[in-house]
Formats: sequence, C-alpha cells, structure tokens
Amino acid sequence: MPSRKKEWILTENAFTGLLAYFDDDTERAAEEYEIIRAELIRLFRYRGCSSPHELADEAINRVARKIEEGEMIRRQELSSYFYGVARNVLREYLRNPGSSATAIDELPPSDHPSEDPEEMMELRDARRRSELQSLCLEKCLEKLPPETRKLIVSYYEGEEGAKMENRRRLAEQMDISVNSLRIRLHRLRDKLEKCVSNCMDRDDKG
Repeated sequence: MPSRKKEWILTENAFTGLLAYFDDDTERAAEEYEIIRAELIRLFRYRGCSSPHELADEAINRVARKIEEGEMIRRQELSSYFYGVARNVLREYLRNPGSSATAIDELPPSDHPSEDPEEMMELRDARRRSELQSLCLEKCLEKLPPETRKLIVSYYEGEEGAKMENRRRLAEQMDISVNSLRIRLHRLRDKLEKCVSNCMDRDDKG
C-alpha cells in the first residue's frame, strides 16, 4: 500500500525564501508580505468565503512551497502570481461540500471592500513594473557617455510640434539629415531597451 504524501509545512527557511521575493530589504519585504496577505484576505472575503484568513494563508503557503521547490517567479508579477494561486484555492474550497460562501450583496456593509481586490493586485503589479522600468532606465542612461545621454534626452523632449522642430535643429547641429538622426536614435533606443529589459530580468532573479 503506497504511503501518504507527507504534508508540507511552512518552515522558517521557506518563509525567508518567500520574503526574499518581495524585496531585498528585509523590512520592506515584511511590509510587502503583510500587504499581499491583507489583499488575499479581502479577496476571499469578497468572494463570500467563511474563512478568508485561513484561505489566504493556504495560498501563501503554496507560493512559498513553489519557491522552495525552485519555481522562478517574476518579482514584478508577484501579486498576479499570488492571485492565480488564490483562485485555485478558491475553486477547491467551493468544491468542498462542507464549505460555505456568501454572496457579496449579502455581506454586512463593514465587509464590503471599497475596491475590487483582483483589480488592486493587478494595479500593484503594474505599478511595480512601472517603477522598476523607470529605475532601470535611469541606470542604463547613466552607463552611456554624457554626449549620447544628452542626445537621447534632447531627441525625445518637448511636445509633438516642438519635438519635430527640436529634432530638425539637432540634425543641423550634427550636420546630418533628419532621417539619419532618426536612424541613429532608433539604434540607440534599441540598445537602451535591451539594457532596460536585462536590468528588469536581473531584478526578478535577485
């Protein structure tokens, strides 16, 4: 008779590994963890589950186990990953004959979330991606020679009408055609985008 699979328990090492995915700084990582847990609790409460705290912890444990087993999760998509796991936990919960769920309009007003928890988690990931992209862009610009950096900034600054005139003036200063300037900046932009992409990937693995 095959032995039962040993139940996985969240150990201190597994929890530490989970926190490392939130942020390199331990204090900020702990804060991010508490925010995610609160959002998961709101998510399960929003779905009318009778035990939102326990279900949130179950989702967290599953993510921690995935990380301990070697799963690679993009840091900038961490909230969405938690939400995906939470949906699986919710489906299993609703399939359980002993489970109970209350429709959102039947919940007391105090339990009504002011915002959709799913949308909030998606917004968190979008904000994280935007912040990381801006940080990586700054780092990549700093690696460029000052003249190249100044050229890129000058090329893209200004409103649409002023931008065209600005580019014409830049081309004249460099004694090249506007089309040649456009090609040069296109190549620089490709290199810059590759640098930003690599920077964001390194952050995910960090």
